[in-house]
Amino acid sequence: DTLARVPLWQEGLDYLHGTGHGVGSHLNVHEGPHSISFRERYKTPMVPGMVVTNEPGYYEKGAFGIRIENVMEVVHADTPHRFGGRAFFTLKSMTLAPIQHALIQHELLTPREIEWLDSYHREVATKLRPLLDDETAMWLDRQTRPCASVCSTH
Repeated sequence: DTLARVPLWQEGLDYLHGTGHGVGSHLNVHEGPHSISFRERYKTPMVPGMVVTNEPGYYEKGAFGIRIENVMEVVHADTPHRFGGRAFFTLKSMTLAPIQHALIQHELLTPREIEWLDSYHREVATKLRPLLDDETAMWLDRQTRPCASVCSTH
């Protein structure tokens, strides 16, 4: 939760909701036994196989709001080291939908963020394109272009 908020905190901003919540064991929208939140509602550590949302956002009262929500699976992380024999975990996207380039100020992204977005879009295109008709596949190709090709057209 803290890591998701750092970019907003650096600007003196924040959001009032948790960053993520469990999904699916009892068909409720926000359910534990785990969450990504500053609230102490659920204290169960996340382990591989758990499903959680990732939904940081920002809302300017009376003006606008933005939130991109993905459903993620907790998986083992492939790390070069296992300090103290510990396994490390990461989140793998389950949601496969393009993130609209028109919503992004690409010049504010770090190289690592650009690589993440390009990699995510490659995965979306690879997995969804075979399921689509030609017209929709062409639309998907436009939506999942690499950041460099979008930036050069602005």
